[in-house]
Amino acid sequence: MKHFSWILRIFHIFVLYTWIAFILLLPASSIFSLQLYVLLNILFALVFTGLLITQIVEAFKIFKREDSEQCIKAFLFFKYSSLPAVLMLLAIFLVVLLGGIGLSFVLLVLPATLFIAPFFFAMSLVVAPFFLGMSFMAGLAGLSYAICLIILSRKQKGWKVGQCILHFILQWIPGFDILDGLYITVRYWNRGKILSIITAICVILGLTFILFMRS
Repeated sequence: MKHFSWILRIFHIFVLYTWIAFILLLPASSIFSLQLYVLLNILFALVFTGLLITQIVEAFKIFKREDSEQCIKAFLFFKYSSLPAVLMLLAIFLVVLLGGIGLSFVLLVLPATLFIAPFFFAMSLVVAPFFLGMSFMAGLAGLSYAICLIILSRKQKGWKVGQCILHFILQWIPGFDILDGLYITVRYWNRGKILSIITAICVILGLTFILFMRS
């Protein structure tokens, strides 16, 4: 049964990245008509929603069993595997929203494009929330296991309400959720030490790269 749970988790992430690739890459293709493109996106959304509900239910079952080991494994798996998707979708959301609004103001200045400016403004307000919603859905499975782990920590490790609230807030912030999750698993559950080392190395390399590029 555990092997089947992991197959579902891996398939969940596979569908997520396949959906993102479909959205970003295939609009430029002449293979799909607009109607078929929209229909396939709806199909992706339905499949992914079904997989997401499955993971939320599984997190609730793990909590009822008080199986902290499985909760931590699933939590770390989803947080690490979904973080690139969450950040990518948030970046697209900001580009579409700010770019669309900025372009609409530029078009308002030019008399020839005055009438199409409201169209770009409206499109940015309609399309951008779609990517924001996808970003939320991409991170929701990891958040479900995070909530499960926080409640288990309160029950089994004697956390205070303030600790639970703080960690709950941090789990909503992409990037900080990884660091907070590693702190929880290493500090309170003695798990995830290898991942914490890998994360620290990646952070150091990333900061070094940024400083090198600026210089």
